[in-house]
Amino acid sequence: MSDYEIDEVRRIRHEISAEHGHDLRKLAEHYHILENELRECGQFKFADQQTNEKQSASQQHTGGCGS
Repeated sequence: MSDYEIDEVRRIRHEISAEHGHDLRKLAEHYHILENELRECGQFKFADQQTNEKQSASQQHTGGCGS
């Protein structure tokens, strides 16, 4: 990644932080809401979804948890 791209990411992150008063709790809530919206739209895959899918498939083959 070029210095320009890194600077642009930092600029955008700072802008988002400023929109939430640089308050860590408000910022975390913003990203949590955004994550939920992205999950609900179904357009994106998340790393934990793949892990959960593998665990579910494994549990189906072994009879589930604690079996």
